Amino acid sequence: MSPPPGAAAALPARRRPGWLAPGIAALAIGMAGLGWVGARWAERPAAPVAGSFPAPAPAPGTPSAQAPGAPSLQAPGAPSTQAPVAPSTQAPEALHAPAPPPGLAPAFPAMEREALLRWQPAETTIVRLADLPAVFLIAFPNLGRQGRMMNRIAAFVEKARAPRDRVLDDAALAAAIAAEGQTPETYYYGHDYALADMERFFSVARATGIALNPEERWLEARMPALGAGARDVPRAVITLPAEGGGLDASARRAVLEHEAGHGLFFTDPAFAARVTRVWRETLTEAERDAFRRFLGAEGYDTSLEWLMANEAMAYLIFTPDPRFFDPARDLGMAQGAAERLRAAMRHALPR
Repeated sequence: MSPPPGAAAALPARRRPGWLAPGIAALAIGMAGLGWVGARWAERPAAPVAGSFPAPAPAPGTPSAQAPGAPSLQAPGAPSTQAPVAPSTQAPEALHAPAPPPGLAPAFPAMEREALLRWQPAETTIVRLADLPAVFLIAFPNLGRQGRMMNRIAAFVEKARAPRDRVLDDAALAAAIAAEGQTPETYYYGHDYALADMERFFSVARATGIALNPEERWLEARMPALGAGARDVPRAVITLPAEGGGLDASARRAVLEHEAGHGLFFTDPAFAARVTRVWRETLTEAERDAFRRFLGAEGYDTSLEWLMANEAMAYLIFTPDPRFFDPARDLGMAQGAAERLRAAMRHALPR
């Protein structure tokens, strides 16, 4: 998410459909209540998590399987009643989490969201979301490491100043980032992609001889463990950096919840279909055009209808802070019309 109008100096931009800007302590009050509150599972000690950068090869821990609990979404805007969590750099806990969907091997340990927020990773590490088992989360020790691994994928998948049919080399990527007035660290604060789009990125990069950096090659080596090539269940990858570089605890919580919402969109076809139907049938053409102008100003490729629907959903449901999204300011939309659209998007959520 880009900074609000007139606040760029105070509130740096987020990452792709991604988001958030640093310096938003108050945002956690609204956003903390937006997460899916799945069944809670007892935690037990885990072996060190395999896949931490730059470990030479994964040796993943296997969480014990249990009948899946249906994730539920707490009403958006509900204030958090949770106490602040103490940070930890220790490897994440394995959980008695829901079993992955059929065909999805538990290659990485599952973590509940509060455990993720307590954990400040010292190395790049892959885990799964306990309440969304087909969503993999790459945790980074800092924004720089995240940018080196994910920015080229962001440009390829969804950025307006980049082509969809080829992968940018280092010079072209740097130019695209600079054209948005960003740095490699602020291009995005959190990332979210369908695994199939990441597969396509690596395939095109290999076919065209684009030299990938060490972080990108590390991720490419772990694509099979994430399920690359399998078509049994949809998978998604989201990211979460550790605190620092302007990203405080409140912003980090907001990034996690926002990106997890996109993870649900990518891995729940029924939810994605309902969101897309709301975008096409509930929003008027004028309302869609207003969103396209807003999202285009943030650097999104507005020709991608799935992206517009996905982002409209995320902004309407998961962005309650008016500094980042205000329908009147950003869309020229009356409060009543915005609430009508919010209600329609909320109705699309899994029951």
